[in-house]
Amino acid sequence: MMLIKKTGLAILFCLAFNACKDRENITPVVVESFKKSLEDAVNNGEILNSWTKEAAHYVFKFEKETIEIPVTAISGITDKAEEWKTVLAFSDLSEVVVPSRGGPLDFIIKDLTVNPSGYNPLAARVEVLLPAPGRVKITVHGKNGSRGTISHLFHALEMRQHLPVLGLYADHLNQVDISFTDKEGNERGKTRLGIPAGPVVLPASPDIYVKVSKSGQMEPGLNLVSYPGQSEIDTSCPYMLDEDGEIRWVLMLKNSPELARFSQSIGLKRTAKGTFISGDMSEDRIVELDALGNLLKQWDLKKLGYSFHHEITEARNGHFLITVSKDNAVLSNGNPRINDFIIELNPATGVVVREWDLATMLDTTRYQKPDGITPPQFVQSPGNWAHNNSITELGDQLLATLRYQGIFSYSPAGKVNWIISPHRGWGRAYQPYLLTPVDRNGQPITDTQVLAGEKIHPDFEWAWGPHTPVALPNGNFLVFDNGYNRNFVNNMLPGVQNYSRAVEYQVDEVKKTVRQVWEYGKSRGNETFSQALSGVQYLPSTGHVLFCPGMGTLTRKGNGGHVIEVDPRTGEVVFEIQITSPSYTAFHRVTRMSLYPENL
Repeated sequence: MMLIKKTGLAILFCLAFNACKDRENITPVVVESFKKSLEDAVNNGEILNSWTKEAAHYVFKFEKETIEIPVTAISGITDKAEEWKTVLAFSDLSEVVVPSRGGPLDFIIKDLTVNPSGYNPLAARVEVLLPAPGRVKITVHGKNGSRGTISHLFHALEMRQHLPVLGLYADHLNQVDISFTDKEGNERGKTRLGIPAGPVVLPASPDIYVKVSKSGQMEPGLNLVSYPGQSEIDTSCPYMLDEDGEIRWVLMLKNSPELARFSQSIGLKRTAKGTFISGDMSEDRIVELDALGNLLKQWDLKKLGYSFHHEITEARNGHFLITVSKDNAVLSNGNPRINDFIIELNPATGVVVREWDLATMLDTTRYQKPDGITPPQFVQSPGNWAHNNSITELGDQLLATLRYQGIFSYSPAGKVNWIISPHRGWGRAYQPYLLTPVDRNGQPITDTQVLAGEKIHPDFEWAWGPHTPVALPNGNFLVFDNGYNRNFVNNMLPGVQNYSRAVEYQVDEVKKTVRQVWEYGKSRGNETFSQALSGVQYLPSTGHVLFCPGMGTLTRKGNGGHVIEVDPRTGEVVFEIQITSPSYTAFHRVTRMSLYPENL
Protein backbone atom coordinates (compact mmCIF):
# COMPACT_ATOMS: atom_id res chain seq x y z
CA MET A 1 0.00 0.00 0.00
CA MET A 2 1.06 3.59 -0.61
CA LEU A 3 1.64 5.79 2.43
CA ILE A 4 -1.01 8.48 2.96
CA LYS A 5 0.46 11.73 1.69
CA LYS A 6 -0.08 14.84 3.75
CA THR A 7 -0.98 16.84 0.63
CA GLY A 8 -3.64 14.26 -0.21
CA LEU A 9 -5.08 14.51 3.30
CA ALA A 10 -5.24 18.30 3.05
CA ILE A 11 -7.23 18.02 -0.19
CA LEU A 12 -9.46 15.38 1.39
CA PHE A 13 -10.18 17.56 4.42
CA CYS A 14 -10.81 20.56 2.19
CA LEU A 15 -13.35 18.60 0.15
CA ALA A 16 -15.03 17.39 3.32
CA PHE A 17 -15.37 20.80 4.90
CA ASN A 18 -16.43 22.46 1.66
CA ALA A 19 -19.05 19.79 1.15
CA CYS A 20 -20.53 20.41 4.61
CA LYS A 21 -19.59 23.94 5.52
CA ASP A 22 -23.22 24.97 5.69
CA ARG A 23 -24.57 22.29 8.03
CA GLU A 24 -21.49 20.29 9.19
CA ASN A 25 -23.14 17.23 7.68
CA ILE A 26 -20.71 14.67 6.15
CA THR A 27 -21.83 12.90 2.97
CA PRO A 28 -21.46 9.11 2.63
CA VAL A 29 -18.81 9.53 -0.09
CA VAL A 30 -16.62 11.64 2.16
CA VAL A 31 -17.10 9.23 5.08
CA GLU A 32 -15.84 6.42 2.86
CA SER A 33 -12.78 8.51 2.04
CA PHE A 34 -11.92 8.92 5.72
CA LYS A 35 -12.39 5.22 6.36
CA LYS A 36 -10.14 4.46 3.39
CA SER A 37 -7.41 6.66 4.88
CA LEU A 38 -7.55 4.73 8.14
CA GLU A 39 -7.55 1.38 6.39
CA ASP A 40 -4.55 2.36 4.26
CA ALA A 41 -2.55 3.24 7.36
CA VAL A 42 -3.43 -0.12 8.91
CA ASN A 43 -2.67 -2.05 5.73
CA ASN A 44 0.69 -0.32 5.58
CA GLY A 45 1.55 -2.00 8.88
CA GLU A 46 0.94 0.89 11.24
CA ILE A 47 -0.90 0.87 14.53
CA LEU A 48 -2.67 3.73 16.29
CA ASN A 49 -0.56 5.24 19.08
CA SER A 50 -3.15 7.70 20.43
CA TRP A 51 -6.12 9.89 19.55
CA THR A 52 -7.45 13.21 20.80
CA LYS A 53 -10.60 15.23 20.27
CA GLU A 54 -10.27 18.86 19.34
CA ALA A 55 -12.91 21.50 18.63
CA ALA A 56 -13.82 20.47 15.12
CA HIS A 57 -12.01 17.19 14.49
CA TYR A 58 -10.41 14.07 15.95
CA VAL A 59 -6.63 13.64 15.61
CA PHE A 60 -5.44 10.04 15.13
CA LYS A 61 -1.69 9.62 15.58
CA PHE A 62 -0.37 6.48 13.93
CA GLU A 63 3.29 5.44 14.06
CA LYS A 64 4.19 7.37 10.91
CA GLU A 65 1.06 9.27 9.89
CA THR A 66 -1.39 11.63 11.51
CA ILE A 67 -4.97 11.59 10.25
CA GLU A 68 -7.58 14.21 11.11
CA ILE A 69 -11.31 13.48 10.76
CA PRO A 70 -14.14 15.95 11.42
CA VAL A 71 -16.06 15.36 14.64
CA THR A 72 -19.33 15.21 12.68
CA ALA A 73 -18.07 12.17 10.72
CA ILE A 74 -17.73 10.01 13.83
CA SER A 75 -20.56 9.05 16.15
CA GLY A 76 -18.46 7.22 18.74
CA ILE A 77 -15.03 5.79 19.66
CA THR A 78 -14.51 2.73 21.86
CA ASP A 79 -11.05 1.86 23.14
CA LYS A 80 -10.39 -1.83 23.80
CA ALA A 81 -6.89 -1.60 25.23
CA GLU A 82 -6.96 -5.21 26.44
CA GLU A 83 -7.38 -6.34 22.81
CA TRP A 84 -5.10 -3.69 21.28
CA LYS A 85 -7.84 -2.19 19.11
CA THR A 86 -10.01 0.90 18.82
CA VAL A 87 -13.49 0.79 17.27
CA LEU A 88 -14.60 3.88 15.34
CA ALA A 89 -18.34 4.26 14.70
CA PHE A 90 -19.08 6.57 11.78
CA SER A 91 -22.09 8.77 11.10
CA ASP A 92 -23.27 6.42 8.36
CA LEU A 93 -23.64 3.67 11.04
CA SER A 94 -20.56 1.74 9.80
CA GLU A 95 -17.56 0.78 11.95
CA VAL A 96 -13.80 0.56 11.42
CA VAL A 97 -11.61 -1.44 13.78
CA VAL A 98 -8.13 0.04 14.08
CA PRO A 99 -5.24 -1.85 15.74
CA SER A 100 -3.98 0.39 18.54
CA ARG A 101 -1.42 0.40 21.31
CA GLY A 102 -2.88 -1.15 24.43
CA GLY A 103 -2.07 -3.00 27.62
CA PRO A 104 -0.39 -6.37 28.29
CA LEU A 105 0.12 -8.63 25.26
CA ASP A 106 -0.49 -11.96 27.01
CA PHE A 107 -3.44 -12.63 24.73
CA ILE A 108 -1.27 -13.02 21.60
CA ILE A 109 0.09 -16.41 22.83
CA LYS A 110 -2.14 -19.10 21.36
CA ASP A 111 0.01 -22.20 21.89
CA LEU A 112 3.35 -23.23 23.33
CA THR A 113 5.07 -26.61 22.94
CA VAL A 114 8.39 -27.53 24.53
CA ASN A 115 10.58 -29.87 22.47
CA PRO A 116 8.13 -29.99 19.56
CA SER A 117 10.23 -32.40 17.46
CA GLY A 118 11.09 -34.68 20.36
CA TYR A 119 14.83 -34.31 19.57
CA ASN A 120 15.70 -30.85 20.93
CA PRO A 121 14.72 -30.50 24.62
CA LEU A 122 16.18 -26.97 24.72
CA ALA A 123 13.75 -25.65 22.12
CA ALA A 124 10.07 -24.78 22.00
CA ARG A 125 7.52 -23.65 19.44
CA VAL A 126 5.23 -20.71 20.11
CA GLU A 127 2.13 -19.75 18.13
CA VAL A 128 1.23 -16.07 18.21
CA LEU A 129 -1.72 -14.13 16.84
CA LEU A 130 -0.70 -10.48 16.61
CA PRO A 131 -3.18 -7.60 16.78
CA ALA A 132 -1.77 -6.26 13.50
CA PRO A 133 0.86 -7.22 10.92
CA GLY A 134 4.33 -7.00 12.42
CA ARG A 135 7.44 -8.87 13.38
CA VAL A 136 8.22 -10.90 16.48
CA LYS A 137 11.37 -10.75 18.57
CA ILE A 138 12.13 -13.60 20.94
CA THR A 139 14.51 -13.06 23.86
CA VAL A 140 15.68 -15.84 26.17
CA HIS A 141 17.13 -14.10 29.20
CA GLY A 142 20.48 -15.15 30.63
CA LYS A 143 20.70 -16.71 34.04
CA ASN A 144 22.99 -13.93 35.22
CA GLY A 145 21.59 -10.71 33.84
CA SER A 146 22.44 -9.79 30.27
CA ARG A 147 25.26 -12.33 29.99
CA GLY A 148 23.92 -15.35 28.16
CA THR A 149 20.84 -13.52 26.83
CA ILE A 150 19.89 -14.60 23.31
CA SER A 151 17.57 -12.57 21.07
CA HIS A 152 16.32 -12.97 17.53
CA LEU A 153 14.08 -10.73 15.43
CA PHE A 154 12.13 -12.78 12.89
CA HIS A 155 11.47 -11.51 9.37
CA ALA A 156 7.86 -12.70 8.98
CA LEU A 157 5.10 -10.04 9.05
CA GLU A 158 2.00 -12.21 9.22
CA MET A 159 -0.42 -11.79 12.11
CA ARG A 160 -0.43 -15.55 12.85
CA GLN A 161 3.04 -17.03 13.19
CA HIS A 162 4.54 -20.30 14.42
CA LEU A 163 8.05 -19.59 15.69
CA PRO A 164 10.88 -21.67 17.18
CA VAL A 165 12.21 -20.64 20.57
CA LEU A 166 15.87 -21.65 20.72
CA GLY A 167 18.53 -21.30 23.39
CA LEU A 168 16.71 -22.49 26.52
CA TYR A 169 18.78 -23.41 29.54
CA ALA A 170 18.58 -27.03 30.67
CA ASP A 171 16.93 -27.81 34.01
CA HIS A 172 15.69 -24.23 34.34
CA LEU A 173 12.51 -22.16 34.20
CA ASN A 174 13.51 -19.89 31.33
CA GLN A 175 12.29 -16.29 31.20
CA VAL A 176 11.37 -15.60 27.60
CA ASP A 177 10.06 -12.32 26.16
CA ILE A 178 7.84 -12.35 23.08
CA SER A 179 7.97 -8.84 21.61
CA PHE A 180 5.61 -7.41 18.98
CA THR A 181 7.47 -4.96 16.69
CA ASP A 182 6.93 -2.90 13.56
CA LYS A 183 8.62 -3.69 10.22
CA GLU A 184 11.87 -2.07 11.35
CA GLY A 185 11.98 -3.98 14.63
CA ASN A 186 10.86 -1.15 16.90
CA GLU A 187 9.12 -2.67 19.90
CA ARG A 188 5.40 -2.02 20.34
CA GLY A 189 4.86 -4.21 23.35
CA LYS A 190 5.78 -7.60 24.81
CA THR A 191 4.74 -10.41 27.07
CA ARG A 192 6.90 -12.71 29.17
CA LEU A 193 6.65 -16.50 29.36
CA GLY A 194 8.16 -18.93 31.81
CA ILE A 195 9.27 -21.93 29.73
CA PRO A 196 10.57 -24.95 31.66
CA ALA A 197 13.27 -27.18 30.22
CA GLY A 198 14.34 -30.42 31.83
CA PRO A 199 17.88 -31.67 32.43
CA VAL A 200 20.06 -32.67 29.47
CA VAL A 201 22.51 -35.56 29.86
CA LEU A 202 24.87 -36.03 26.92
CA PRO A 203 26.11 -39.51 26.01
CA ALA A 204 29.18 -40.39 28.10
CA SER A 205 28.71 -37.06 29.97
CA PRO A 206 31.65 -34.96 28.75
CA ASP A 207 33.07 -32.47 31.26
CA ILE A 208 32.96 -28.83 30.09
CA TYR A 209 35.33 -26.35 31.71
CA VAL A 210 35.53 -22.65 30.83
CA LYS A 211 39.10 -21.43 31.28
CA VAL A 212 38.80 -18.00 29.60
CA SER A 213 35.71 -16.04 28.56
CA LYS A 214 36.18 -12.33 27.77
CA SER A 215 32.66 -11.64 26.65
CA GLY A 216 33.10 -8.15 25.25
CA GLN A 217 36.02 -9.18 23.04
CA MET A 218 34.62 -12.41 21.59
CA GLU A 219 33.03 -13.11 18.24
CA PRO A 220 29.24 -13.19 18.68
CA GLY A 221 27.45 -16.53 18.54
CA LEU A 222 27.41 -19.99 20.06
CA ASN A 223 29.86 -22.85 19.60
CA LEU A 224 28.42 -25.77 17.62
CA VAL A 225 30.24 -28.86 18.89
CA SER A 226 30.14 -31.84 16.53
CA TYR A 227 30.18 -34.47 19.27
CA PRO A 228 30.29 -38.11 18.11
CA GLY A 229 28.71 -39.45 21.29
CA GLN A 230 30.15 -42.34 23.25
CA SER A 231 32.28 -43.47 20.30
CA GLU A 232 32.68 -43.13 16.55
CA ILE A 233 30.01 -45.79 16.06
CA ASP A 234 27.54 -44.16 18.45
CA THR A 235 24.74 -41.82 17.37
CA SER A 236 26.17 -38.32 16.99
CA CYS A 237 24.91 -35.73 19.45
CA PRO A 238 25.70 -32.19 18.24
CA TYR A 239 25.26 -29.42 20.79
CA MET A 240 25.93 -25.69 21.19
CA LEU A 241 27.77 -24.00 24.05
CA ASP A 242 27.49 -20.36 25.06
CA GLU A 243 30.26 -18.16 26.49
CA ASP A 244 29.67 -19.62 29.97
CA GLY A 245 29.94 -23.23 28.82
CA GLU A 246 26.18 -23.74 29.14
CA ILE A 247 24.53 -26.10 26.67
CA ARG A 248 21.87 -24.04 24.88
CA TRP A 249 20.97 -26.32 21.97
CA VAL A 250 21.25 -30.05 21.42
CA LEU A 251 19.97 -32.79 19.13
CA MET A 252 19.22 -36.08 20.88
CA LEU A 253 18.82 -38.02 17.66
CA LYS A 254 18.65 -41.49 19.18
CA ASN A 255 14.96 -40.71 19.58
CA SER A 256 14.55 -40.16 15.83
CA PRO A 257 13.35 -43.17 13.80
CA GLU A 258 15.15 -41.77 10.73
CA LEU A 259 18.39 -40.65 12.39
CA ALA A 260 18.80 -43.09 15.27
CA ARG A 261 22.15 -44.29 13.82
CA PHE A 262 23.29 -40.90 12.54
CA SER A 263 27.10 -40.64 12.38
CA GLN A 264 27.92 -37.11 11.35
CA SER A 265 31.73 -37.23 10.98
CA ILE A 266 32.82 -33.62 10.42
CA GLY A 267 29.45 -32.42 11.67
CA LEU A 268 26.63 -30.10 10.78
CA LYS A 269 27.15 -27.26 8.28
CA ARG A 270 24.64 -24.41 8.01
CA THR A 271 23.41 -23.81 4.48
CA ALA A 272 22.67 -20.48 2.81
CA LYS A 273 18.95 -21.06 3.40
CA GLY A 274 19.46 -21.67 7.12
CA THR A 275 19.15 -25.46 7.38
CA PHE A 276 21.87 -27.92 8.39
CA ILE A 277 23.54 -30.47 6.12
CA SER A 278 25.82 -33.32 7.08
CA GLY A 279 27.22 -36.53 5.77
CA ASP A 280 26.08 -39.68 7.55
CA MET A 281 28.81 -42.32 7.55
CA SER A 282 26.56 -45.03 8.98
CA GLU A 283 24.12 -44.83 6.06
CA ASP A 284 26.38 -43.32 3.36
CA ARG A 285 24.00 -40.47 2.74
CA ILE A 286 23.73 -36.71 2.93
CA VAL A 287 21.01 -35.38 5.23
CA GLU A 288 19.38 -31.98 5.65
CA LEU A 289 17.92 -31.08 9.05
CA ASP A 290 16.17 -28.12 10.61
CA ALA A 291 17.17 -26.56 13.94
CA LEU A 292 14.77 -28.86 15.79
CA GLY A 293 16.33 -32.01 14.35
CA ASN A 294 13.63 -32.85 11.83
CA LEU A 295 14.90 -34.64 8.73
CA LEU A 296 13.97 -32.48 5.76
CA LYS A 297 15.67 -34.30 2.89
CA GLN A 298 18.29 -36.93 2.18
CA TRP A 299 20.48 -38.05 -0.70
CA ASP A 300 21.58 -41.69 -0.97
CA LEU A 301 25.25 -41.84 -1.98
CA LYS A 302 25.16 -45.63 -2.21
CA LYS A 303 22.74 -45.43 -5.11
CA LEU A 304 25.17 -43.10 -6.83
CA GLY A 305 28.07 -45.53 -6.36
CA TYR A 306 29.88 -43.85 -3.45
CA SER A 307 30.37 -44.04 0.29
CA PHE A 308 30.72 -40.94 2.43
CA HIS A 309 34.06 -39.99 3.90
CA HIS A 310 34.50 -37.05 6.21
CA GLU A 311 33.45 -33.76 4.57
CA ILE A 312 30.60 -31.92 2.89
CA THR A 313 30.68 -28.23 1.94
CA GLU A 314 28.04 -26.09 0.28
CA ALA A 315 29.57 -24.32 -2.72
CA ARG A 316 28.66 -20.79 -3.76
CA ASN A 317 26.42 -22.19 -6.53
CA GLY A 318 24.41 -24.14 -3.94
CA HIS A 319 25.86 -27.52 -4.93
CA PHE A 320 27.47 -29.89 -2.41
CA LEU A 321 31.19 -30.68 -2.50
CA ILE A 322 31.70 -34.08 -0.85
CA THR A 323 34.76 -36.21 -0.10
CA VAL A 324 33.95 -39.85 -0.84
CA SER A 325 35.20 -43.30 -1.74
CA LYS A 326 34.03 -44.72 -5.06
CA ASP A 327 32.72 -48.25 -5.27
CA ASN A 328 35.06 -50.68 -7.04
CA ALA A 329 37.82 -48.08 -7.51
CA VAL A 330 41.23 -49.76 -7.89
CA LEU A 331 44.88 -48.83 -8.16
CA SER A 332 46.86 -49.45 -11.34
CA ASN A 333 47.84 -52.86 -9.91
CA GLY A 334 44.19 -53.79 -9.49
CA ASN A 335 44.09 -53.49 -5.69
CA PRO A 336 41.18 -51.56 -4.15
CA ARG A 337 41.56 -47.95 -3.03
CA ILE A 338 39.50 -45.70 -0.77
CA ASN A 339 39.11 -42.06 0.32
CA ASP A 340 40.38 -40.53 -2.90
CA PHE A 341 37.38 -39.08 -4.78
CA ILE A 342 35.60 -35.73 -4.50
CA ILE A 343 32.21 -35.12 -6.09
CA GLU A 344 29.95 -32.15 -6.77
CA LEU A 345 26.30 -33.01 -6.17
CA ASN A 346 23.37 -30.90 -7.36
CA PRO A 347 20.95 -31.15 -4.40
CA ALA A 348 17.98 -30.07 -6.49
CA THR A 349 18.34 -32.94 -8.94
CA GLY A 350 20.38 -35.44 -6.92
CA VAL A 351 22.77 -35.71 -9.87
CA VAL A 352 26.57 -35.79 -9.58
CA VAL A 353 27.64 -33.02 -11.95
CA ARG A 354 31.40 -33.44 -11.43
CA GLU A 355 33.71 -36.15 -10.15
CA TRP A 356 37.39 -35.66 -9.35
CA ASP A 357 39.55 -38.77 -9.11
CA LEU A 358 42.55 -37.81 -7.00
CA ALA A 359 44.49 -40.81 -8.30
CA THR A 360 44.64 -39.11 -11.70
CA MET A 361 45.82 -35.84 -10.15
CA LEU A 362 48.34 -36.81 -7.45
CA ASP A 363 51.03 -39.41 -6.82
CA THR A 364 49.47 -42.66 -5.57
CA THR A 365 52.93 -44.19 -5.11
CA ARG A 366 54.00 -41.60 -2.51
CA TYR A 367 53.70 -43.93 0.42
CA GLN A 368 55.30 -44.33 3.83
CA LYS A 369 55.42 -47.88 5.13
CA PRO A 370 53.97 -48.60 8.60
CA ASP A 371 56.43 -47.98 11.41
CA GLY A 372 54.95 -50.53 13.77
CA ILE A 373 54.13 -47.87 16.34
CA THR A 374 51.38 -45.70 14.82
CA PRO A 375 47.93 -47.12 15.69
CA PRO A 376 46.37 -48.99 12.74
CA GLN A 377 43.52 -46.50 12.32
CA PHE A 378 46.06 -43.79 11.50
CA VAL A 379 48.45 -45.79 9.29
CA GLN A 380 48.74 -45.04 5.59
CA SER A 381 48.26 -48.02 3.30
CA PRO A 382 48.65 -48.42 -0.47
CA GLY A 383 44.86 -48.42 -0.82
CA ASN A 384 44.35 -45.49 1.57
CA TRP A 385 47.20 -43.51 0.04
CA ALA A 386 45.53 -40.08 0.19
CA HIS A 387 42.85 -40.02 2.92
CA ASN A 388 40.89 -37.02 1.69
CA ASN A 389 39.36 -35.12 4.58
CA SER A 390 38.34 -31.58 3.53
CA ILE A 391 37.30 -29.57 0.49
CA THR A 392 36.47 -25.90 0.01
CA GLU A 393 36.55 -23.13 -2.59
CA LEU A 394 39.45 -20.68 -2.88
CA GLY A 395 38.45 -18.00 -5.36
CA ASP A 396 37.32 -19.80 -8.50
CA GLN A 397 39.48 -22.82 -7.67
CA LEU A 398 39.15 -25.71 -5.20
CA LEU A 399 41.31 -26.42 -2.18
CA ALA A 400 41.62 -29.87 -0.63
CA THR A 401 43.49 -31.38 2.31
CA LEU A 402 44.70 -34.97 2.50
CA ARG A 403 46.10 -36.60 5.62
CA TYR A 404 49.02 -38.23 3.81
CA GLN A 405 49.65 -35.87 0.89
CA GLY A 406 49.22 -32.31 2.21
CA ILE A 407 47.25 -29.46 0.65
CA PHE A 408 46.55 -28.93 -3.02
CA SER A 409 44.66 -26.57 -5.30
CA TYR A 410 42.95 -27.61 -8.49
CA SER A 411 40.60 -26.20 -11.10
CA PRO A 412 36.98 -27.27 -11.59
CA ALA A 413 38.22 -29.03 -14.72
CA GLY A 414 40.53 -31.16 -12.56
CA LYS A 415 43.89 -29.53 -13.36
CA VAL A 416 46.30 -29.33 -10.44
CA ASN A 417 47.49 -25.78 -9.74
CA TRP A 418 49.93 -26.34 -6.89
CA ILE A 419 50.78 -28.61 -3.97
CA ILE A 420 51.88 -27.63 -0.44
CA SER A 421 53.63 -30.69 0.92
CA PRO A 422 57.07 -31.84 2.06
CA HIS A 423 58.96 -32.53 -1.17
CA ARG A 424 60.18 -35.94 -0.07
CA GLY A 425 58.71 -38.86 -1.97
CA TRP A 426 57.00 -37.07 -4.86
CA GLY A 427 57.60 -38.46 -8.34
CA ARG A 428 59.29 -36.40 -11.06
CA ALA A 429 56.01 -35.60 -12.81
CA TYR A 430 54.74 -33.79 -9.71
CA GLN A 431 57.82 -31.68 -8.98
CA PRO A 432 56.60 -28.66 -11.02
CA TYR A 433 53.53 -28.38 -8.76
CA LEU A 434 55.39 -28.41 -5.44
CA LEU A 435 55.58 -24.92 -3.95
CA THR A 436 58.84 -23.61 -2.55
CA PRO A 437 58.65 -22.16 0.96
CA VAL A 438 60.01 -18.68 1.62
CA ASP A 439 61.23 -17.02 4.81
CA ARG A 440 59.79 -13.92 6.44
CA ASN A 441 61.72 -11.72 3.99
CA GLY A 442 60.30 -13.55 1.00
CA GLN A 443 63.56 -15.33 0.20
CA PRO A 444 63.37 -18.97 -0.96
CA ILE A 445 64.33 -21.55 1.66
CA THR A 446 66.98 -23.78 0.12
CA ASP A 447 67.84 -26.10 3.00
CA THR A 448 67.18 -29.54 1.48
CA GLN A 449 66.13 -31.02 4.83
CA VAL A 450 63.50 -28.30 5.30
CA LEU A 451 62.25 -28.83 1.75
CA ALA A 452 62.08 -32.58 2.31
CA GLY A 453 60.13 -32.12 5.54
CA GLU A 454 62.85 -33.57 7.76
CA LYS A 455 63.69 -30.32 9.54
CA ILE A 456 61.84 -27.19 10.73
CA HIS A 457 62.77 -23.68 9.56
CA PRO A 458 62.30 -20.79 12.04
CA ASP A 459 59.97 -19.04 9.56
CA PHE A 460 58.17 -21.97 7.99
CA GLU A 461 56.66 -25.40 8.68
CA TRP A 462 54.71 -27.75 6.47
CA ALA A 463 51.24 -28.86 7.56
CA TRP A 464 51.12 -32.51 8.66
CA GLY A 465 47.87 -34.49 8.39
CA PRO A 466 46.00 -31.19 7.77
CA HIS A 467 42.28 -30.49 8.02
CA THR A 468 39.80 -27.68 7.41
CA PRO A 469 41.14 -25.29 4.75
CA VAL A 470 39.47 -21.89 5.14
CA ALA A 471 39.62 -19.15 2.49
CA LEU A 472 40.41 -15.70 3.95
CA PRO A 473 39.24 -12.28 2.71
CA ASN A 474 42.84 -11.31 1.89
CA GLY A 475 43.28 -14.21 -0.53
CA ASN A 476 45.31 -16.33 1.88
CA PHE A 477 43.95 -19.41 3.63
CA LEU A 478 43.95 -20.99 7.06
CA VAL A 479 44.40 -24.67 7.74
CA PHE A 480 44.51 -26.88 10.83
CA ASP A 481 47.97 -28.44 10.99
CA ASN A 482 47.44 -31.55 13.10
CA GLY A 483 51.12 -32.36 13.38
CA TYR A 484 50.56 -35.99 12.35
CA ASN A 485 54.02 -37.62 12.37
CA ARG A 486 55.63 -34.21 11.93
CA ASN A 487 58.96 -34.37 10.06
CA PHE A 488 58.23 -38.07 9.41
CA VAL A 489 58.83 -38.82 13.12
CA ASN A 490 56.25 -40.94 14.91
CA ASN A 491 54.21 -38.92 17.40
CA MET A 492 54.33 -41.71 19.95
CA LEU A 493 58.09 -42.04 20.28
CA PRO A 494 59.51 -41.04 23.68
CA GLY A 495 60.69 -37.44 23.83
CA VAL A 496 58.89 -36.26 20.68
CA GLN A 497 57.54 -32.72 21.05
CA ASN A 498 54.03 -32.87 19.60
CA TYR A 499 51.86 -29.87 18.78
CA SER A 500 49.04 -28.83 16.49
CA ARG A 501 48.67 -25.39 14.89
CA ALA A 502 46.33 -23.02 13.20
CA VAL A 503 48.41 -21.66 10.34
CA GLU A 504 47.86 -19.02 7.65
CA TYR A 505 49.60 -19.50 4.30
CA GLN A 506 50.07 -17.09 1.41
CA VAL A 507 50.65 -18.55 -2.06
CA ASP A 508 52.34 -16.73 -4.95
CA GLU A 509 51.18 -18.69 -7.98
CA VAL A 510 53.53 -16.82 -10.34
CA LYS A 511 56.66 -17.45 -8.28
CA LYS A 512 55.40 -20.87 -7.14
CA THR A 513 56.13 -20.06 -3.50
CA VAL A 514 54.33 -20.39 -0.17
CA ARG A 515 54.88 -18.16 2.87
CA GLN A 516 53.80 -18.85 6.43
CA VAL A 517 52.05 -15.66 7.59
CA TRP A 518 50.84 -16.58 11.09
CA GLU A 519 50.52 -19.54 13.41
CA TYR A 520 49.05 -20.42 16.77
CA GLY A 521 49.33 -23.56 18.88
CA LYS A 522 53.00 -24.47 18.74
CA SER A 523 53.73 -22.91 22.11
CA ARG A 524 50.86 -24.90 23.66
CA GLY A 525 52.70 -28.11 22.84
CA ASN A 526 51.16 -31.45 23.71
CA GLU A 527 48.34 -29.78 25.66
CA THR A 528 46.50 -28.93 22.41
CA PHE A 529 47.96 -31.64 20.17
CA SER A 530 45.35 -33.56 18.17
CA GLN A 531 46.67 -36.24 15.84
CA ALA A 532 43.46 -36.34 13.81
CA LEU A 533 40.10 -34.63 13.31
CA SER A 534 39.87 -30.95 14.47
CA GLY A 535 39.25 -27.63 12.77
CA VAL A 536 39.98 -23.95 12.42
CA GLN A 537 37.60 -21.09 11.61
CA TYR A 538 38.00 -17.45 10.59
CA LEU A 539 35.65 -15.18 12.58
CA PRO A 540 34.69 -12.25 10.34
CA SER A 541 33.29 -9.75 12.86
CA THR A 542 36.43 -9.63 14.99
CA GLY A 543 39.08 -11.03 12.65
CA HIS A 544 39.80 -13.67 15.30
CA VAL A 545 40.58 -17.32 14.65
CA LEU A 546 38.89 -20.29 16.33
CA PHE A 547 41.45 -23.05 16.95
CA CYS A 548 39.78 -26.35 17.83
CA PRO A 549 41.91 -29.47 18.40
CA GLY A 550 39.31 -32.13 19.12
CA MET A 551 40.92 -35.45 19.93
CA GLY A 552 43.22 -36.48 22.75
CA THR A 553 44.23 -33.03 23.97
CA LEU A 554 45.18 -32.68 27.63
CA THR A 555 42.39 -31.34 29.84
CA ARG A 556 41.98 -30.82 33.57
CA LYS A 557 40.26 -34.22 33.88
CA GLY A 558 41.94 -36.31 31.20
CA ASN A 559 41.73 -36.11 27.42
CA GLY A 560 39.40 -34.48 24.95
CA GLY A 561 39.42 -31.20 23.05
CA HIS A 562 39.97 -27.45 23.29
CA VAL A 563 37.98 -24.57 21.80
CA ILE A 564 40.23 -21.50 21.67
CA GLU A 565 39.45 -18.08 20.21
CA VAL A 566 42.61 -16.09 19.58
CA ASP A 567 43.30 -12.61 18.23
CA PRO A 568 46.00 -13.06 15.53
CA ARG A 569 47.13 -9.44 15.89
CA THR A 570 48.02 -9.75 19.56
CA GLY A 571 48.05 -13.46 20.29
CA GLU A 572 45.55 -12.89 23.10
CA VAL A 573 43.21 -15.76 23.93
CA VAL A 574 39.75 -14.29 24.55
CA PHE A 575 37.89 -17.59 24.94
CA GLU A 576 38.95 -21.10 25.87
CA ILE A 577 36.93 -24.16 26.81
CA GLN A 578 38.22 -27.62 27.65
CA ILE A 579 35.94 -30.57 26.91
CA THR A 580 36.94 -33.85 28.54
CA SER A 581 35.47 -36.89 26.82
CA PRO A 582 35.59 -40.48 28.10
CA SER A 583 35.83 -41.63 24.48
CA TYR A 584 39.06 -39.58 23.97
CA THR A 585 37.35 -37.68 21.12
CA ALA A 586 35.57 -34.51 22.21
CA PHE A 587 34.50 -33.43 18.73
CA HIS A 588 35.30 -33.52 15.05
CA ARG A 589 34.85 -29.78 14.62
CA VAL A 590 33.56 -26.73 16.45
CA THR A 591 31.95 -23.84 14.58
CA ARG A 592 31.04 -20.42 15.97
CA MET A 593 27.66 -19.35 14.60
CA SER A 594 24.48 -17.51 15.42
CA LEU A 595 21.87 -19.69 17.08
CA TYR A 596 19.20 -18.62 14.61
CA PRO A 597 19.93 -18.49 10.87
CA GLU A 598 19.94 -14.95 9.51
CA ASN A 599 17.15 -15.60 7.01
CA LEU A 600 14.62 -16.83 9.60
